[in-house]
Amino acid sequence: MREVIVAVLLGLGVATVALSCAGVLLMRDALDRLHFTAPASTLAPVLFAAAVLVEEPLSAASLKSVLVALIVIVTTPVLTHATARAARVRACDGWKVLPDELEGVEEPRR
Repeated sequence: MREVIVAVLLGLGVATVALSCAGVLLMRDALDRLHFTAPASTLAPVLFAAAVLVEEPLSAASLKSVLVALIVIVTTPVLTHATARAARVRACDGWKVLPDELEGVEEPRR
């Protein structure tokens, strides 16, 4: 029974990463691609760590897998933000406000 649970968890993790990769390949814009990296960087590590925990509960391998999953989950938002900011700077030739972003924005009152 344990092998079936491990196989299902690993299969779900691999499917999550495969679907995320397909989304990254199919999207045209860099910011749209970043959205598809989220499942691969949050759900998949949890599934893989859970599979290791089911296979080897309370071992060094299970502790390391949980630690790696936590590190990936914690650092992913920072890396995604930095990547989005770099894409924005590259697209705008520096950090400028685009004209379409000014629509509906009022001048600040002094």
